[in-house]
Amino acid sequence: MMLFTRTHPNTLMKTSIFLSIILISFFGNSQDLWEKWDTNYPVINIDTLISNETNYALSVENDTSQTQYYARMANYRLELTYLGEPRPINESSKKSMKNVYKLFGNREHLPIIDKIEYEYKFELNGSIYWLAAQAVLDSALKKELKKGKSAILYCLFLNEHTVDHTLHNSFLISEFRD
Repeated sequence: MMLFTRTHPNTLMKTSIFLSIILISFFGNSQDLWEKWDTNYPVINIDTLISNETNYALSVENDTSQTQYYARMANYRLELTYLGEPRPINESSKKSMKNVYKLFGNREHLPIIDKIEYEYKFELNGSIYWLAAQAVLDSALKKELKKGKSAILYCLFLNEHTVDHTLHNSFLISEFRD
């Protein structure tokens, strides 16, 4: 009875090369994944963005010759401190996000906004921001982000200024990393 077989050295070498290629591909692709996210989501300072949007809204409100309703959507990458507090999303924020997404997004993806349940508390330079997250990220976000630690957030920015001069600056977290 034979308890083991002897493996030919060439077989071991081929197996080692094969496993090395798989590992290199895996780690190379994971790096490429973040590079793609980084390319599609330029870095923005949230304080500056909100200030600029507020100033623009005031200029529109002061010029009655301009259409008072406007909206826009963009991808941004933010680095904020996670404060570890979720809360149910405000329905008016959710409605605004949906309005903007209907104008600029892929209507097939509207259910993503319908499923949003929570927004999360973040901080930058003493300013507090509540950002909504896709429902599929809720569990991972709560488990993986550490309270008081910095996080990189890949967000869809949905901006709406209504005819009654209500400004909505909403962020939807699409992905994150710490």
